[in-house]
Amino acid sequence: PVTPATAPSPRPAPPGNGPAPRPPRHPAPLVTPATAMHGPEDRPRSPLPPAAAVAARYFCTASRGLERFLAREVRAKLPARQVEQISGKVFFTADADLKRIKSLKCAERLFLLVEKLPPFQLPRHRGKGVHAVSKYVIGEPQKWLDVVSKWKSLWNLDKVQECSLEVAETGIKQSTQQESSQSKRPKLEVDKPHAAQTGHSHLLHEGCSQNDALMEEPPSPAELPNLRSEGAASSMPFRVSCRCSGKIAKQFTSQELGRAIGIALSRQMGWKAELRNPMLEVYVHLNDVHCVVGIPILRLPLASRDYIKSAGLRSTVAWAMAYLGDIQAGSIVLDPMCGLGTILLEAAKDWPSAYYHGIDNTALQLQMASVNVCFAKLESNIDLTRASVTELPLLAESIDVVICDIPFGNKFKITQDTKAMMPYILKEMLRVLRAEGTLVLLLSQELSVDLQQWQRPRGQQREEGQPAVQEEQSSALLETAGVKDSAAAENELSQVKAEAWASLIPEGIFPVSLGVTEASIHKYKKIPHNVSENVDIDLGQHSEPPSD
Repeated sequence: PVTPATAPSPRPAPPGNGPAPRPPRHPAPLVTPATAMHGPEDRPRSPLPPAAAVAARYFCTASRGLERFLAREVRAKLPARQVEQISGKVFFTADADLKRIKSLKCAERLFLLVEKLPPFQLPRHRGKGVHAVSKYVIGEPQKWLDVVSKWKSLWNLDKVQECSLEVAETGIKQSTQQESSQSKRPKLEVDKPHAAQTGHSHLLHEGCSQNDALMEEPPSPAELPNLRSEGAASSMPFRVSCRCSGKIAKQFTSQELGRAIGIALSRQMGWKAELRNPMLEVYVHLNDVHCVVGIPILRLPLASRDYIKSAGLRSTVAWAMAYLGDIQAGSIVLDPMCGLGTILLEAAKDWPSAYYHGIDNTALQLQMASVNVCFAKLESNIDLTRASVTELPLLAESIDVVICDIPFGNKFKITQDTKAMMPYILKEMLRVLRAEGTLVLLLSQELSVDLQQWQRPRGQQREEGQPAVQEEQSSALLETAGVKDSAAAENELSQVKAEAWASLIPEGIFPVSLGVTEASIHKYKKIPHNVSENVDIDLGQHSEPPSD
């Protein structure tokens, strides 16, 4: 039968006042997983029942330097309120559902906040200290019941909305055989917990999505006990992950405090300690500034992208660089040293209405980048080309945004001296960047300092009329470029730098952490040539965007 949405004319109403009889081929109404939870008399008529989001207090961990980006992201995407950022963490209150919260790209891990307390005052007697810390951290039992109840509600709403959305989009309910096979799959994987603890957890990124990964989420909400019922407390397996720093770490180890907190929590709540496969994990961080207690919502970090097969640059840093690029609809974005394409993937996922072009001079890197692009199903958004960064096969002023991670040489070997080639790399980037375009660079600490030093002598050059080039930089350039005449090399380098900095306005330098490596994100705007000739700008000063 033709549905009313596509019928050329409405069907004539049957005689009488009753509803039209159903066709014989569809004798029963469509039952969704959401309506199956209700009785026949109170089932909702809509295939996508409205579910109220859980209002709760959350916090996310972030790499050093990315807290400001995460704070802006939670305000824009959720939207969140009562946003507070400290070193390594961002606290916020939101009414969003779990699917929206999982869309945060600048966060490492996501937690439900149990409590955020002032730093603990250590007693003089060490023996009393462990008991005092555990008592200080646990507090009242009611708040634990409330937070765990919200944790369960988050997963219930998430599962209901995913199942209902699938039925609403396809109009097809899974058969009983399909549902039973899917419900048995995680049980088969749970029978082999050692697979996730023997270094094989990285296979989750390759073979399955983030929602289907075993270590991604806790057990099904249907398996969770009723927190208000009798005997429910004893059926909640849990473990405590404790982290200490500052003065308290000098007196107690993290394992010692974690064990004490776990024993006290088990006695007070009646929960059962389970280290290998817990249903609930308790996160405790103690330092000289605060005491934070939370419950992880996901077991895998949010930074573990399900659409990236081979990871290169840390995904959170790549997203922050794309955010600084001010990408608009229809923009042409270039990564001239794309590597595995992480920056392009992060940008294309959050700003899909732009066009992205990746260039690299290494065939193996481009091959792995192509696999990542296909794995993320972004072939229509991202184009890859093999070329040199100093000879880009692009027209002048044809790119709106240039975003580049200048190689550090730590993960992949660099055949040329990046420091000596940097002026020529920058010159070629500016050639293809249009006026008023954005340039975002990720630089090592050494290169970041060098660029700031290259910017400062510009005013001195105009006053004294002498090239501001340090002797060690000139000698390095001579050895790399193979120029015999030192005076000619100095003049060439001075000219390249003058052309580059004459058309750039610095808009911010953002120090970030890459784990064991520290780096800085530099953001610039390209100004037209006629403006750069008339405006005297001290490039040694940089201003950061106003904080929200």
